[in-house]
Amino acid sequence: MMSLHELMDAARGVSNMFLAHEIAVDKDFMLEKLKPEESEMEQQVKKIVHQAFWDVLQVELSEDPPVFNRALSLLEDVRTALVGLLLPSQIRIKEGILERLDLDLIAQQASNGVLDVHSYSTYVIDLMSKLCAPVRDEEIAELRKIKQVVPLFQGIMKTMDNMKLDMANFMVQQARPIIVSQSVEYEKIKFTEFLQTQVDGLEFTRAWLKRHAPADDDSAANDPRYKKLVVNRIMTDAFVEILEWDDYYVLPETLAMDAKRIIALRDAVERMAVSTGVILLVFSNISGFVVPMDAQKLKEDMKKHIDILLEGFYEDPDLIRILPDVALQVVKDVNDYLASRGKAPLPESTVKTLMDQIPEMEDPNHRIRDLVQRRIIEFNKQAISTARAAPLQVPPGLTLCQKELAGVAGAFVRLVAYNRSVFGEFYTDIIDNHVLFKEPGVKRET
Repeated sequence: MMSLHELMDAARGVSNMFLAHEIAVDKDFMLEKLKPEESEMEQQVKKIVHQAFWDVLQVELSEDPPVFNRALSLLEDVRTALVGLLLPSQIRIKEGILERLDLDLIAQQASNGVLDVHSYSTYVIDLMSKLCAPVRDEEIAELRKIKQVVPLFQGIMKTMDNMKLDMANFMVQQARPIIVSQSVEYEKIKFTEFLQTQVDGLEFTRAWLKRHAPADDDSAANDPRYKKLVVNRIMTDAFVEILEWDDYYVLPETLAMDAKRIIALRDAVERMAVSTGVILLVFSNISGFVVPMDAQKLKEDMKKHIDILLEGFYEDPDLIRILPDVALQVVKDVNDYLASRGKAPLPESTVKTLMDQIPEMEDPNHRIRDLVQRRIIEFNKQAISTARAAPLQVPPGLTLCQKELAGVAGAFVRLVAYNRSVFGEFYTDIIDNHVLFKEPGVKRET
């Protein structure tokens, strides 16, 4: 049994592990402003509460003599926010802020009715202009144009929130080399701690690896070198599966942190296969109408338009709606090309063939689509193969999507390499004890 405190510690460890993982694997990782899903009523209540503060501030400043209760609270928040934007080494600036925004002095000025809010706002904006990132210069310039106190401080607080996020991302980038250098061991430790809170924290990982178990072969158990090859092959085949991940299965626990990346890679592979397959199909029907030297330009234009239409493709049923539009666009692209060369448009028989055949590519087992996808998958499999030595060659028919192919392969290689660094020992243990291991007289599960 585990105490609530131990469970909460484990939960925090998983959260920190996820954050470290994201920073390590995503070189462009950036913190973003939280945008929780809120009901319309929650949004309305939040808006009313925030507006009520500013309305009260406006009323207090409009009284004669002015009341500065909310203004004092606001200036304290501003001072705290400014100090929070500083680096530990910026001691003199911090001292200057505390001296200039002396809350006791400001309170005395307010009680004597001589508080000059505009003077303080000018100081704050000038300081913000020195502390902010260049991307905020335009916001600072807009603040200088605001003359009314309440809208001005509303803008100041909004810009400060953005500056806090900028500072947080700056600190992340500064710490990234250290995080990357230590993240593998850190994730191993935190994942081990997580497993201690679970009855079976590797259930889906075992099932995933078992799906790629080889046929019964005692050679792996008797020959250490052969066993190593078999273990690598199982891991390679298992990782390749994620490029065509079936939502029927639950992702392995060891890949849970990369769920969005895996789905994005899978969708990219499918879009690439459909897009390239459509172009191959089209050119098999129009080869007699297009001048070979101009074919590449037509393919590029066609691909650009097809890719835009396929942006809404996430599941095969989506193609039922999308592919007829793709067929229309393809016919238009070809006819525009022919018209620019002073040639007659495609004959009706060819147009009908394209309009009939392109929507058929909705079927994942379509001959051309399946062929293209097999080649994409095999290319990625070679990319993560530990036995590969020679440079990778783009498969036949895929030169048109070479850029996308390289992008998918690069992301896939990084994901696999990092994941194996962290969880390789867990995988090897599972394969040794649950995939290759066979008790006497007992047939191994597959």
